[in-house]
Amino acid sequence: MTQNVRSAQRFWHSDFSLLLLVALVTLLVHVVTNGRYGFHRDELDTIDNARRLAWGYVAYPPMTPFIARIGLTLFGLSLVGIRFFAALAQAVVIVLVGCMARELGGGRLAQMTAAVAVAIAPISLTGGVMLQYFSFDYLWWVLIAFAMIRLLKTNNPRWWLLIGAGIGLGMLTKYTIMVLVAGVVVGVFATPTRRYLRSPWLWGGVAVALLIFLPNLIWQIQHNFI
Repeated sequence: MTQNVRSAQRFWHSDFSLLLLVALVTLLVHVVTNGRYGFHRDELDTIDNARRLAWGYVAYPPMTPFIARIGLTLFGLSLVGIRFFAALAQAVVIVLVGCMARELGGGRLAQMTAAVAVAIAPISLTGGVMLQYFSFDYLWWVLIAFAMIRLLKTNNPRWWLLIGAGIGLGMLTKYTIMVLVAGVVVGVFATPTRRYLRSPWLWGGVAVALLIFLPNLIWQIQHNFI
């Protein structure tokens, strides 16, 4: 027990600090360079919706316009300001992926390799240079994957709450998160993880996901699932 605690302390004081450094450098690069090009037409559409907040829109759920509204409030109509939260989401992804590498048995080199690989991957770079719903959808996919790994490694059913929160936020961001949900459901039924079907924590996670998604679901019902 003491050895595990010491190992965790070493991680938070050394390995995690390095992961955080990679994430912060990536965020800084985005902040410095994200003002070099004008708004993309999709960003302009999102900004227009951000000025008229609602629980749903024809093109997407409400999360991205809501984040854009925060950017408008804090920074005004600024390229760097509007794109800051998209870049921040990618920075969080970098840290989560490094932590996932550790949970899968990777040492410091594996964690740093995973973090840097994500930082320079085209999918992550694209997610950090424009305000788009993909930027945050990507974050929720990675968060759910990390929580699933922690659940399976620790056998602590409380991780279902974070999984549920990730799914709920994902549904408020992009409905294709249901592809990942389908994978989780199949994984639960097809493996010994099915034991959690008797756990109140799993159903608590389901409740959290539904509660977070409920406003948009009601909006969809009111608008005939437009």
